[in-house]
Amino acid sequence: MAILTIILLVSTAFALGDTMIRPKTPCEDASDATLNGSIGAYIPTCDDDGQYTPEQCWGSTGYCWCVTSTGQKIPGTETPPGTAPINCSTQNGKIRPKTPCEIARENALKKVRPGVYVPTCDATGRYTPEQCSGSTGYCWCVNSSGQKIPGTETPPGTAINCSTKMKGVGSKM
Repeated sequence: MAILTIILLVSTAFALGDTMIRPKTPCEDASDATLNGSIGAYIPTCDDDGQYTPEQCWGSTGYCWCVTSTGQKIPGTETPPGTAPINCSTQNGKIRPKTPCEIARENALKKVRPGVYVPTCDATGRYTPEQCSGSTGYCWCVNSSGQKIPGTETPPGTAINCSTKMKGVGSKM
């Protein structure tokens, strides 16, 4: 009889496989609660484990912000639509401060004037080696501080390779 019980338990475990249901997390509960809510309501996003993703965005407004692991908004992290999102990756609960490139980009985007140059930053917030003016089409190379490297400006439609230009200047990117 004991062997039959063991066989029954093993076969039940195989039949269930990975379909064991875990209880919903607070993030999943909050997300589910808003799915049937009003149109345009903020819906929390959860990762595969059901935890709040560090960056939350309100789809209908385009605003994004960082949250703690419990879903609490971190003051000072809200970014309006059209601005570079803040890096919400945390280390010991602290958010990486904005880099000079991100600050310059954010300030340029606040100016609602045609022709304003808007810097391009990489995923880590550093200046990309190639910068271009959207209004003129001219591109140029910059060093790691975002300073234009003399003699690198190219007219619209001209290819530019800043990695070779940087070797001649002795700067590191």
